[in-house]
Amino acid sequence: MCIRAGNDELESVKSLMSMALRVVVADALHAELDDITDESRLVEDLHMGKQECHALHDLIADTFDGLDVDVCHVGTVRGLLEQVVLREFEGLAA
Repeated sequence: MCIRAGNDELESVKSLMSMALRVVVADALHAELDDITDESRLVEDLHMGKQECHALHDLIADTFDGLDVDVCHVGTVRGLLEQVVLREFEGLAA
């Protein structure tokens, strides 16, 4: 079975990672999945406090194979996704 969620392989992987990240954000911040968009601000819109920040950090690490992202200094879900994708693909040729 082949899943295609974008125009090319990288775009498909990013799309699937985005879906997974939204689920992680919803779980850590006790938010409804439908309320989470790329533009959602973690603190202002999703009410992320210090405790939730640490929970989100830990869930990202659990979900993305130990990935360490500085969650507390990212403003939006899109910014968080960019950090996750950047870290996940570090060292790979463009």
